[in-house]
Amino acid sequence: MPTIVSLPFPLATLLTIIAALAYGLLSWQVLRQVAHQSGSRLAQTIVNPVSKSAATGVSPALLGFAIAVHAAALYLEMFDGGTVRFSFALTVSVILWLAVLLHGFESLAYKQRGLLALILPTACAGVLLPLIFPVEHPLVHINAWLFRLHFILAMLAYGVFLLATLQACLLWIAERELHHPARLSAERRFPPLMRMENLLFRMLSIAFLLLTASLATGVLVSEQFNGQWIRADHKTIFAFLSWLIFGALLVGRKVRGWRGAKATAWTIAGFVMLLLAYVGSRFVLEVLLNRTP
Repeated sequence: MPTIVSLPFPLATLLTIIAALAYGLLSWQVLRQVAHQSGSRLAQTIVNPVSKSAATGVSPALLGFAIAVHAAALYLEMFDGGTVRFSFALTVSVILWLAVLLHGFESLAYKQRGLLALILPTACAGVLLPLIFPVEHPLVHINAWLFRLHFILAMLAYGVFLLATLQACLLWIAERELHHPARLSAERRFPPLMRMENLLFRMLSIAFLLLTASLATGVLVSEQFNGQWIRADHKTIFAFLSWLIFGALLVGRKVRGWRGAKATAWTIAGFVMLLLAYVGSRFVLEVLLNRTP
């Protein structure tokens, strides 16, 4: 009879470490390519999200492996028998997994490296958070289909808003570079700002629709399980503040042509509100106050 080797730690821990190592190697690949293309200035190619002449430097097989191992680690962390466990650390890990999944293979297909240079190092660090902050709690009402729909929509909204926020940061870097003409010619460093802005607002529009659907289903979930349409707690307040900020930004873009630094500032402000709605509040409860929500 073959001997079964038992691990001195949970399998989820091993998979999490492997995923972090894979993301770290991917980060090294894309940053090495960025440095090779840009010479001595790293930012010169990071802000260039599209390159027709050069690949991203990322191995598709390794990217797929990292995403798959990360997903397996999340599954083992979250699902335990008939319960589903969650925490602020798992929330961050899920959001980063979705961001890498949504953008990773698209960037390989279109030779986009800008966001990868930001997402992959962030994912490398974020995937380790459940090991650093292992506090978890069961998700109530997870067996209700409406709650599951609300949960999925919320995570998707977080993932796309993360991509939009990183894109806004790239736009800010690109605009700063344009104010220094003594450096390399602008056309060598990044594409037209209009193209970067259009990509940003496409992301924001998709994320805003997902957030709207998430809030709508959240209202229904609250009425179904709490007997009231809207609970005036910090999570609800910050979520609706985020929705108002992003909605105002999209309207301002349409009506007044908002762009550039204003669009970047509003995007970051909206994402901060969204983080405070769930991730921030759970961090305070689970880590700082050591309380189960």
